[in-house]
Amino acid sequence: MDYSYLYHTEIPRGVRSVYINGKKISREEFLKERKTFLSKKRSI
Repeated sequence: MDYSYLYHTEIPRGVRSVYINGKKISREEFLKERKTFLSKKRSI
């Protein structure tokens, strides 16, 4: 399943972690991954 739609939405401040494909990711880690994902998307 494609989870790229998650990177295009804002996560509410109260959320501490996100579960993607059974893997728990902290909010800070998710925001870092989101930033790299969006920068890769723009370079293509």
